[in-house]
Amino acid sequence: MRNLKNLDIKKSIAKNKLVYSESWFDIFDTILLFVFFSFGFICPFLVYYDPYRDHSKTGSEYYILFFGSLFFVYAIYRKATEKHLTKIISKYDAEKNRTIITEYCKKLGFERAANSKDIIIYNKSDSFGSSSLYQSSRIFILDKNNIYITMLKKGYKTNFPVLF
Repeated sequence: MRNLKNLDIKKSIAKNKLVYSESWFDIFDTILLFVFFSFGFICPFLVYYDPYRDHSKTGSEYYILFFGSLFFVYAIYRKATEKHLTKIISKYDAEKNRTIITEYCKKLGFERAANSKDIIIYNKSDSFGSSSLYQSSRIFILDKNNIYITMLKKGYKTNFPVLF
């Protein structure tokens, strides 16, 4: 699981995204991903609008580059929204919601990592990794009869599993 040091539940609910202290490596990782994938998005436009290129010989390979750039935009979007919380309005109280979440996560094979009054975290090793370095965490924040959920994935540099 990612290190959720100094997680502020009240600010997270107010901002509708996880608010916690990130390590310098996580910040560097995010910046590196944004720079790399922004370059991947801009590069097809630079190739296509080259002023020294003969535009009468434009083949389909230039258009394939544009479709490839959609992947880079999607990756930037996924990284930018990975900490956003999804609000689920429940008709049950917090204890009943806790029971439902526990049953749901056990059914899917998740292991409990943390369980406090307001937050529940379940982890599961992803099957596509050869070791336990790839791990997904489901984070549930309970607030009255509302449930806030997000899923964070842990992996190698630039956190590529989050992008898929």
